[in-house]
Parts: sequence; C-alpha cells; structure tokens
Amino acid sequence: MPKKSALQFAADGKFSQVRAFAGDVLYTEGMPASRMYLVVDGEVDLYLLRDEKRVVIETLGKGQCFGIEPHLSLHTRTHSAAARTYCELVLVDPATMDRAMGSSHPLVHGALVALSERLSAAHELIAERVNHQPELLIYAQLLQLAGQASLAAQGAGRPGHRPRGFGHSPAPQPARTSMQEVVNHARALFGHSDRHARLVLGKFVSLHLVRVEEEHGAGKQLLYAPQDIVAQVRKVVADDADAGKLRHEYLSLEEFAALVEVDRSVLLKKLADDEFAEDLFTFRRDEVMSLLNRKGRRYFAERQGKAPADFADIADIEFADHKSIFAVVSQMDTYDLAKVLSALGEGDARRKILGAMTARRRRDVEQDLEDLADVDPVESQQLASTLIGHVKAAMLQKAA
Repeated sequence: MPKKSALQFAADGKFSQVRAFAGDVLYTEGMPASRMYLVVDGEVDLYLLRDEKRVVIETLGKGQCFGIEPHLSLHTRTHSAAARTYCELVLVDPATMDRAMGSSHPLVHGALVALSERLSAAHELIAERVNHQPELLIYAQLLQLAGQASLAAQGAGRPGHRPRGFGHSPAPQPARTSMQEVVNHARALFGHSDRHARLVLGKFVSLHLVRVEEEHGAGKQLLYAPQDIVAQVRKVVADDADAGKLRHEYLSLEEFAALVEVDRSVLLKKLADDEFAEDLFTFRRDEVMSLLNRKGRRYFAERQGKAPADFADIADIEFADHKSIFAVVSQMDTYDLAKVLSALGEGDARRKILGAMTARRRRDVEQDLEDLADVDPVESQQLASTLIGHVKAAMLQKAA
C-alpha cells in the first residue's frame, strides 16, 4: 500500500508499538515471522549474512513495511533487520494480515506473492554479487603463488640475494612459469576447463600484466612480476566499474554467432528446433561462455537430436521439446511420475522431465519420491514406456 495509506492504517488500528535505537537487531534470518513491521519514523536496514559478511540489501524509511513473506507457506524470516537510526515501529499481528490478504482480490493477492518471490530472489542476488570475488583476482593470486615458487626454484628468492643496483629500490623480479602448469592448477583448484583458464590468462596478456613466450621443449611460458600481480589486478578490478555487469550482458544473435564461431543460419536452425532450450534460456554472455567451456564449439556447430519416430525408451526424452513433455506429464499422477524418476537417477532425462513441470507440481513429485517405498522395476519400466510413447505421439501429431 502507499506510504500515507500504511501510516493511516497504523494510526486507525490498535497495534503494538516499539522503539529501537541505532544498531538494535529486530530479528534475524531463519526466525519465525510472527508479525509485520511498519516504520513510523527512522530508518531500518535489512541485511543478509553471507560468507561472514553483513550485506545490507535494503534501507527502509517512514511509511514502509517489512517482515512479511507472502510467498512462503511457512512464514520464516528470509533476512535480518536492524535499526539504522532511532526508530518508532508499529507491529501488525498475523491475524490482521491474514484478514487483509483474505479480503483482497485473487489477482492482487497473486501479484503480491509474485512480488515477494522476486524481491527475495533480488536480495539473494545482491548478497551474492557483493561477496563475489572477481575471477581475475583469484587467478592473480594463483599466479602469485606459482611465480613465487618459480623464483625460489631459480634461486632469485634465496636469503641474502641482491639484484644489481643494490642501494636503490630493487626492480621486481620476473618469474617464468609454464602456462600449462597454471592451467592444471586452475582445473584442480577452481574446477575450470582448460579452455576457460586459457581465456582468463589471455585477459592478463591483453592487460599487459603477463607476457607469453614460447620456449623450445617446454611450451608456452608466462613472464610476470609475482610481487606486483595481485596489486595490479586489484587496481584493474577497482577501476572497472562495469565489470560486474558482464554477468548480465545480453548478446545479439550476431554477437552470439561470433562468440561461438558458428554460422548464424546454423544457430537459427538449432534454436528453431529447441536444441538449446535445456541449457540456454537467454543469450547472456555468461551462459554462452559456460556452455562453450563445458561442451565446446561442437555443441553449437553440429546438429543434435533424434527424430520422434526413433524414440524407443525414456532416455530419448532429452530430445523431446518442452511443450510436448509438459502436455504429457501434466496429465500423469505425481506418484507415477515419482516411480519413473526413481528408476532414472541423475541425468539429462530426469532434468528434462522435472524442467517441464510447474514449481508446485515438481514439489509434489519430489515429496512423493521421498515417500516412495520399494518400487517394482517392471512397473517403473512400463510407466516410463507409456510416458515416452505419449510424448512421441504428441510430437508426431504436432509435426503432421
């Protein structure tokens, strides 16, 4: 409701009032959400604790409400709240809230629940982004360690060593490190593909922080000053105000085609056939790069899939389109779906079936999975055959 309306509502009702001073914690994440708060005066910080850091996700002022999560069936605090300044607050009891929600139009109630879900997701994203350490920085730390080890092995780092020019500030000692060694460490420590690690190291080269030389018999060598590399990258990251936006950068079809080095017409055909639907929801740069690193250029360049007429067992459902799967699974009993999934295990087929359900239906199926006792494998096989048969028929009918 508008701020003035909320303040008038509080003034007209007989609600409890509390005062809080700067720094007072009103509640913490995970506590039962027993009442809603309305700010009559002062400011309140809503915050999340992530990786031992307090991240303020919102600051609220006079006339604003907080402390209610309509999208949760069990009302639990999804964040913490503390007074930023001296505050006067009105506490609205659950019964009043339930009456107000119950008397509202279903459309208004639905919109409120949807907004609550979106706000909760946005809060989590803010906390994640604040705590996110830039990728260049973690690679700089890796290069620093590898370079220091290299210098020690070369003898430049032994006690008592003095470079030429003693009596003046010594120049940073350059390290020579094998690129493949750094790539191997990145794979082991960060779980990054070799391709992705080389792309990141390429950024260091383009920023003139690292030089690459080819050494006969030893492959490509990285030359840089390990003493300075972290400080230099911190400056680059701090100066790049738009670095965090790359995660949400959207690409045109032409940019997409150039990034994966695949002809535009091939991508259009694959998009029309829904081949990317499971993995790629938008042309967001981070999604495209992630797929490129995990599956390689062939994923984008080569035709994939199996014709509906060739569907033989439930594993073939990964080649079916989402609309056909949705039409079939929405008509099946959730307990039967749970029996099918129990025999599938993790994999593309399982993800495809779960991805073609509404969130509520998915929760019901997952609950049935937890409640399942021993399942007859023959029955599971029969249900799976029926499922893929109906999906096959739906796709063939659509193509006719």
